[in-house]
This record gives sequence, structure tokens and C-alpha cells, in this order.
Amino acid sequence: MLPLPGQEKRVVFPASKALPAWIYLPVKLSQPDRFIIAVHGISREYKNQLAAYKKLADKLGCGLLVPEFSRKDFSRYQQITKDAFSLRADTELNTLLITLKVQLQQPFLKIHLCGYSGGAQFAHRYAMLHPQNIASLVLCSAGWYTFPSPSVEFPYGTGKWPDWLGKLRVDDMLRLPILVMVGEQDIKREKSLRQSKSLDAQQGCNRVERAKSWVEAVSKQKQKMSAGVVEYRQLPNLGHDFQASADSGEMMLHIESFWNDIRREKVCAI
Repeated sequence: MLPLPGQEKRVVFPASKALPAWIYLPVKLSQPDRFIIAVHGISREYKNQLAAYKKLADKLGCGLLVPEFSRKDFSRYQQITKDAFSLRADTELNTLLITLKVQLQQPFLKIHLCGYSGGAQFAHRYAMLHPQNIASLVLCSAGWYTFPSPSVEFPYGTGKWPDWLGKLRVDDMLRLPILVMVGEQDIKREKSLRQSKSLDAQQGCNRVERAKSWVEAVSKQKQKMSAGVVEYRQLPNLGHDFQASADSGEMMLHIESFWNDIRREKVCAI
């Protein structure tokens, strides 16, 4: 079912038929208990994610999985789900992960969860619900965020969190290593960017302002817990374009450096 080392393959596991995924295994799997999961934006350009992250998978020695969240089944995957009665992106991904753990014989496998644009929205909300599955969190160019603030109502904060979404685990999410990136020219208020007076007042008017606001809020919470800070990087001369960000090399270098730092800290802690 899984691809051979050095190859990529589209898989559809019987337990998670609604969520096909592309899996790549490097020739040298030196970190079999780690997997990169790269989540696409609303344009659903999953092949770009696959191509960009394969090189990092080779360097890190861990597998790569790129899920395909279809418009039909996951119209609002970036917000986990459309409503209480719709298919959930997080639980489908969890089912896929369970199958992956069994096939790899890695029951303690954890993921480096990465997302761009709508994928970054999904990633940080998934982390609030399922931090136990995550080794690190990488968010790039999210349109807007859910803040770890009970004084702000969901979906912009964690106040009045819907019971049907499941238990909120913000404290555990805050303990994760987190990297946030955004192109320094990602300041256009195009049609795909959610806009309202209340959202603009809370988070800012563009992706740069909103990224900074979320990083500041989360860093304050992390510092209260002595859990470090959020790493923040602006990508020079780049707007809202995953392919351009990946091709520039800047984005992928920051991610590689971030993961290498995590590995060094892990070794030093042993």
C-alpha cells in the first residue's frame, strides 16, 4: 500500500476513503517516528506541496504526507468542518494517521504539521484539538486566525467554543514548537481574504498584520507557561504565492533550520 523508498504514491486507505493522500518515503528513513504533513490552501494545489517538501523529507530522513481535501467533502477544511453535521477534516486526518502508524509499525509517530494559507488555518486549529499528535507546527500566510483567547468568541477566539468540536487543548498546543511565516508583500485585501470590521480591529487588515498579531498573542501565552516564544519570519519580496515562496528558497530554508534546531534540542535533552 505504501510507496517504495525514494518514490511517491497516491493512496486511499479503506478507513479514510474521503481523504486521499500522497505519500513519499525517502531512501534513508532515519527518523521513522516522524512524518511531515503539508496541507494545501483553498486552491487545492497539493502537487506543489509534494514537490516542495520532498527535498526536506530527504534531508530530515522522515516521510511526507500531503492530504487532498476535496471541495466536495471538505468545503471548509480550513475551519475543521462546515458544521456539526458535516465531514470533519481533523478526524479524517486522524483516521489516516492511525492507518499509517500501523503500516509503518510506528505507534508513537508524530507529525511536523505544515500549512500554507488555508492550510495554515487548518493546521493551527487542528493543533488546538489534537496537539498530542504534533512534533512541531509551521504556519505560513494564513488569512486569519483563532486566537487562544477565551474573551473572544469562536471562531476568532476560544470563547464559547462549540461542544461538538471536541475538547479544546490550548495549553498543550502552546507547548509545541511553532514557526509562523508570511511574505512581506502579502498585504493585499483580495476577495479570498476574510474581511469585517470586527476581524480587522482584532487581527489587522492583511496577512502580515494578522500574523504579527497572532504571534504576539501566542508568544505572551507561551511565556506565561515558560514555553518559549513563537518563531516569526517575514519572507522578503514575496506576496501570497506558495510556489514563489518555495522557489525562492527562503521559506524552505527557514523550515529546515527550525526543524534542525528542534532535533538539536531533543538530543541535548537526552
